[in-house]
Amino acid sequence: PLTFRFLGTYQVSGEGQNLISLDSYMSTLLLLSFMMGIMFEIPVLSWLLARIGLLKADFMRKYRRHAIVAILIVSAVITPTDIFTLSVVSLPIYLLYEASIFIVQRTRGISN
Repeated sequence: PLTFRFLGTYQVSGEGQNLISLDSYMSTLLLLSFMMGIMFEIPVLSWLLARIGLLKADFMRKYRRHAIVAILIVSAVITPTDIFTLSVVSLPIYLLYEASIFIVQRTRGISN
């Protein structure tokens, strides 16, 4: 609702009028839902790669800063242009990344 209100009242100039159609609103909502669904697969993919032996928790810890930048970029691409929505989307993705580190560490500990 906050994003919808922002986009509905934002105007670049007084000459144009904002028209938000149901189609554009639904496509944005579906894109956001689809991308978040993919992001929630990060722990499963990490587990699988750790099980195969391609991913280690030390590697994920070493490149944590790079992952944060990538998370912010992906979040900026899939969300509208406000910082609140960006942070609401990027925080769960970051938490999933941290959970993935824990899962990979446990998986590597079990398989060794």
